[in-house]
Amino acid sequence: MRALRINISYFSGGLIAALVLLMFIIWCVSLIVIVDRQNQQNAESFQRNWHAQVLQLQQNQKLWLRSQFYLINSMVKSPEDAGKFQSFLGNYYQRNPEIWAVSLINFSEQGRAVSRAQKPGCMQPKQVRRSDLTKFQIPKVTSCRVGEKVLLEVAGKVGTGKKASLLLISMDYFSFISRFSGLSYRNLQRISSDESGIQYEEFKPVGGNSQRVAIPMGDEFATYGQLHLYLPLHSFWELFSLQVLLVLAVLLSAAMLVFMLLHYQILKPLYHLVEQMRLTATSNQEIGDSEVEPLEPGLKVMQRYLDVLRKLARRDPVTGLSSRVIFEDRLSQAIRESKRDARKYALVLVDIHGLDEIAQLRGQFIADALLKKVAESMREGLRETDNIARFERNLFALLLGTLERGQLNTLIEKIYLSVTRRYQVHGREFNLSAGVGVSIYPDHAIDLESLYQKASEALVESEKSDWPIVFSLDADETTDTSGFSLIQGLRRAIDQHQLKLVYQPVVDLHGHETVYLEALLRWKDPKKHEVSIERTIKLAEQNNLIKPLTNWIFESACNFVKECGVYDIAVGINLSMIDLHDRQLPDRIEACLQKYSIRPAQIVIEITEGQIMQDPDEVIEVLAHLGVMGLSLAIDDFGTGQASLTYLKELPVEKLKIDQSFVKDIVSSDDDRLIVKATIELAHTLDLKVVAEGVETLEVYELLRDMNCDYVQGYYVSRPLETEKVTEWLEKIVKPTLVRKGR
Repeated sequence: MRALRINISYFSGGLIAALVLLMFIIWCVSLIVIVDRQNQQNAESFQRNWHAQVLQLQQNQKLWLRSQFYLINSMVKSPEDAGKFQSFLGNYYQRNPEIWAVSLINFSEQGRAVSRAQKPGCMQPKQVRRSDLTKFQIPKVTSCRVGEKVLLEVAGKVGTGKKASLLLISMDYFSFISRFSGLSYRNLQRISSDESGIQYEEFKPVGGNSQRVAIPMGDEFATYGQLHLYLPLHSFWELFSLQVLLVLAVLLSAAMLVFMLLHYQILKPLYHLVEQMRLTATSNQEIGDSEVEPLEPGLKVMQRYLDVLRKLARRDPVTGLSSRVIFEDRLSQAIRESKRDARKYALVLVDIHGLDEIAQLRGQFIADALLKKVAESMREGLRETDNIARFERNLFALLLGTLERGQLNTLIEKIYLSVTRRYQVHGREFNLSAGVGVSIYPDHAIDLESLYQKASEALVESEKSDWPIVFSLDADETTDTSGFSLIQGLRRAIDQHQLKLVYQPVVDLHGHETVYLEALLRWKDPKKHEVSIERTIKLAEQNNLIKPLTNWIFESACNFVKECGVYDIAVGINLSMIDLHDRQLPDRIEACLQKYSIRPAQIVIEITEGQIMQDPDEVIEVLAHLGVMGLSLAIDDFGTGQASLTYLKELPVEKLKIDQSFVKDIVSSDDDRLIVKATIELAHTLDLKVVAEGVETLEVYELLRDMNCDYVQGYYVSRPLETEKVTEWLEKIVKPTLVRKGR
């Protein structure tokens, strides 16, 4: 045990020392890179700056040469005699040693150029004609190389008429070098003259590290030489000597800190663990100490611990299902087997909705209990050959073996219904919804990654779609609606127009005008359907399929309002409790209104008071959003639930509809009459309009009018109307005389 402690300590110390050495080497390399980069940048900046200085001096030199032209030009125009001009030139050469030559090119009667210049310049007499003088009205500065000499020359016209001449002034091109040397405090010397030009070099400084930088000298015509200057360089060893002590101090301090943390956070617990393992191994050892290395039993215990951890990694700790690692291994194995025997497999991803909200409201303990219930429910519907795993959070994966497409659809629908049922956990009931994405090997993909991708895309599509189960489809495929019973049965009814809406008028008791039309869902041909429309709606609510049905009702109602063409017509639509928990409902309604250009006031949302009381906070939030949008709100079947007046005050409610169970017997029942009258008075106190449902007789109609009820609805006024008969109804006014005859 002591040997183990020493070895681990040595190993840790050596590892930290190696890391310190590595960091030190990295620092040295980085310092070299930094120095090289800095020297390179300095050289580039140095060259740019001095090159700019050279260009400036050259420009000044050209300006000076032009000024000399105008000075000499004044002497040529009106010289007193040739002797004085020659004397002026002699003195001029002495004062300006950089001037190479001053020459005057005259022209004979025949127009030939004649010059007595003793030194050759850039421009030779044979190159000039009298007609060329017009080009030199403004003096021109040129440069050229004559032998070992580089000249800067200005040429310009002097005089007029036939006495006009061409004045040439040449100077040493590199005269600015002395000016440059004085400004830069650098000693320069001419070192060579070759085809590349004349080379000037700075005297190299004695000692120190420096770099020679070449600066070109020339103009737009040519480059006539180079100026070589020396730039002092940063030294690696100088920077190294300045920083090495600080760097070593930082590295050693960091090493000591890491070693201390390693010792107290890892090594000491490891020593304790190894000691406990040794004691456990010694107590269970079946052979003598002399036959086994002292540390071997401890390693065996650690191996057993690793086996336990490996088993834990293969199972989800909450549900007890397989983990993702095991599931993917089985899926890979299934794909390999399928390549041999051409079997098909379906990858099903199930995303459980609502668990995160439950965890936030009720706690993670309740959410975990629900997860266990969901896992058990799904596992009960599977065969022994099928596999199920929990991937993460609320995502489950299933691997289903070979099945006919119809059988596969039935099994997947069974899995979906097993998830979306009502659960009871610790005395509370919960409803869950889910999205299902399915991909089939090898129809949709031929490898594991692509199969996952296709199933994931289908799962995302199920989140966007009204339908909870989505199969991955190829580009040339269409949606397969065969094989499902409830889900696709409802989908087929919507897609194949087996449903319709009828409209029952709600009439003003005093003005006898239609206030709005309540939309009621019906089968187009009830004889073809064994399940009634009421039972169908209930099944849709129980299995979280109400969303597509509600969308269809809104689409149909808005289309009816648009095609009806009556400006102030309004339609009442009943919402399910599932709709009122959908926070996307206002956005869906708003999109539908915009699609058909319907005003929000033309839609009346009807809900029962029992729906409000199931989850008042969330329902009120959704209904308040609808009220802000401008939709009218009516409480349906009022009196049958337990709605709080506080909630009614918080909602943008405009109407209360008294349930027909109270209305139909108000003539014969004193209790019902008192309830209806009290409800009307209560509603008016809250500034609400009252609709009495189930009005089937003249006596009930007249008694409600005496009670000051606002609106009535029922068979006595009108049965539900087919779409094509609504316009005819709206064209008539409901008069009291017609009502008395029992229309």
